Amino acid sequence: VSPDKRKSNKEVIMVDPLEAKRLAAKQMEQIKAKEKFKKQRQIEAINGAWAMIGLTAGIVIEGHTGNSIPAQ
Repeated sequence: VSPDKRKSNKEVIMVDPLEAKRLAAKQMEQIKAKEKFKKQRQIEAINGAWAMIGLTAGIVIEGHTGNSIPAQ
């Protein structure tokens, strides 16, 4: 295959400065959205871990005292 026939997905296209600025802003929004989603998933994972720790503690205390979790 000759180099002329190969095309990459990241092909550079010459555009006017305003179009380049618009494309850059769009790409920045996509990056920020991905980062926000990643951060939300991390927060949910931490929250879930604390919930499991709390439930485990409640079950252990229930086993020792005989009181149900709501009665504690």
